[in-house]
Amino acid sequence: MSSMKQIYDAVVAGDYKDIQDLVKTAIKEGNSLDDIINKSLSAAMVEVGDKFGSGELYMPDMLLAAKAMKTAMEYIKPLLKGSEHISEKGTLIIGTVKGDLHDIGKNLVITMAEGQGFKVIDLGIDVDYQGFVNAIKEYNPDIVAFSGLLTTTLANIPEHIKAIEEAGLRKKVVLAVGGAPVTQHFADMYGIEIYAPDASSAAKEFVKAVQK
Repeated sequence: MSSMKQIYDAVVAGDYKDIQDLVKTAIKEGNSLDDIINKSLSAAMVEVGDKFGSGELYMPDMLLAAKAMKTAMEYIKPLLKGSEHISEKGTLIIGTVKGDLHDIGKNLVITMAEGQGFKVIDLGIDVDYQGFVNAIKEYNPDIVAFSGLLTTTLANIPEHIKAIEEAGLRKKVVLAVGGAPVTQHFADMYGIEIYAPDASSAAKEFVKAVQK
């Protein structure tokens, strides 16, 4: 069995004790950090999310899988810093939108963005409109990212944007959005500048945004 498949299986099984050794092996075998993150870690978390949704897995299983992923990323994170040469860093505010309690995808984006040299302000989960507005005023970020994993909470994102506009802050920030039900079409519809299908490409889009 390939080390990439072993990493994938370890995340699904919530086996966090051996996962760093598996990552080291995968790197030695010549697998890129991007591939390890996207094809093994992130892909495994998608399966875990699907199984949780269908009732095959329960919350303790989900938490163990997240712990396995986090443990893997603790090893990968310092290696990412040398993989991209960034002329300037930026500040990123990120939160899971009102009504949504998911944070696994958001936490992965945070890890990837920090790896690219960003200062990240994590607003947490179930963040209301005013929470984003207050954070923009306080931290003066380059990018504001909305995370959402539920189709029902996507409807709240336009309200978040409206609150930012009404506070006169929209032109100061680049908006980003991501999560399983989010599409490029959705981002385009509401004038959101950055949409990314996964955490790794999100971090790259953040870099492009601050370099413009």
